[in-house]
Amino acid sequence: MNRVRPREVIFMRILRAGAVALAAVTFFAVCADALADLAWTPEKGWQRTDTGPALKGSDEFDKAFAYYVKGKYGRAAGLLGHVIKEGDKALAEQAKILEAECYLGEKHYTKAFTKLEDFLNEYPASRYADRALRDELEIAKATLSGAKIKALGLRIWPGYGFGEKVVDKITARRPLSDVARDGQITLARSYFRRKMYLESTSAYQQYIELYAEGPELEEAQIGLAKSLLLDARGPRYDPIPYYRSRSVLVGFSREHPQSPMMPEVRKLVAAIDEDLSRHYFGIARWYLRKGHLDSAKVYFRKVASEYGATPWAENSRNYLESLGGEGKATDGT
Repeated sequence: MNRVRPREVIFMRILRAGAVALAAVTFFAVCADALADLAWTPEKGWQRTDTGPALKGSDEFDKAFAYYVKGKYGRAAGLLGHVIKEGDKALAEQAKILEAECYLGEKHYTKAFTKLEDFLNEYPASRYADRALRDELEIAKATLSGAKIKALGLRIWPGYGFGEKVVDKITARRPLSDVARDGQITLARSYFRRKMYLESTSAYQQYIELYAEGPELEEAQIGLAKSLLLDARGPRYDPIPYYRSRSVLVGFSREHPQSPMMPEVRKLVAAIDEDLSRHYFGIARWYLRKGHLDSAKVYFRKVASEYGATPWAENSRNYLESLGGEGKATDGT
């Protein structure tokens, strides 16, 4: 009987361990290839990238994905929900993001948002996390544009308030991200479009402060100036917003002298000067009627010197000349 020396025993054990390890690596590699793998591209949308054989339970996922690609979101959502509950756990992450997008495709914005939030809470480091945040941004854009939200399966009211909450949630989750920046400008535009100028002032100001390098910076600056101006023209006259608006526009002119928006900026500045000069001319006339000539002269001089390009300036100079022969001397132009 041949005896095996200790060194040979050790060598044979190493060979057996190597064979087991190689088999394990091969098995896991095959399994990894077999899992459904998805990739998103703006040009083609979701695409399957795996080529391995289907695992048990993935046939249902494949059928759901086929429905999703064809836009049959109701059928796809039903199958994906079953995959999430009963299917392979390895497919759950992909199934959940697709299920949320099915509800988004059906414009069921509240349920889509709930599903996306569940996904982000469960998979905060997912490779699909940015995609989920972009989906939430699409919900915000739709609802802030007036899309109705569903309750009990019916679209019954505009989703402005819901859209605001979605932007707040995105910003809280990723405050300085591109998607939060896009949500902020979307919110500001919505307020401005709905003539909520106090709110759009705040939203545009926040964009300027947080995203000074953002692509919509010029739009935000002009939007802020317009919001201040339009809010100032409300039922209670207050000159302070006019000055704030003018300051923003003058700053814009210094920062962006070659901007294509400069013609609009010049028109806005002229409109502000017109409103302010009319306001101060009216104050001067009021003092004149009350017999306070010195106070009237102060405001006539202000209009003549500070707003010389407006029609009120010439009127003020005429009044000053008639009051004390000083109109031509205080022209200021």
